[in-house]
Amino acid sequence: KQWYQRRVRGLNDKIRKLCQEACGDSYVEQGCNSLRSSDNSIKHLVEQRRLPAKGWSDLDIERCLMEIALMDSNNFDGNLGAGEREGRVYSELVRKRHYYLSHGMGRSGDIAANQ
Repeated sequence: KQWYQRRVRGLNDKIRKLCQEACGDSYVEQGCNSLRSSDNSIKHLVEQRRLPAKGWSDLDIERCLMEIALMDSNNFDGNLGAGEREGRVYSELVRKRHYYLSHGMGRSGDIAANQ
């Protein structure tokens, strides 16, 4: 939940200030409100551990998947996993189609361990 608590804050103060200088307070505030609304949907999903009664827009679904992909060590900048469980995808088209989520074959020795 820590990653989410940091993310819920939305744009950090420096980026927000730079955006306000570039296009004005009201536009940035509207954008931040939209991000907060989407963040609240993700927060609700994580807290409740079930799909919401009211479906999400395609944009919200894709944003959630991209947020998860950003936390996947397969996608860390400069990371080149060489283990058997790291995901490897040759085609960028396939990576995009699967929202940058992949996983290799194999498992840890402990069947009860987080995979």
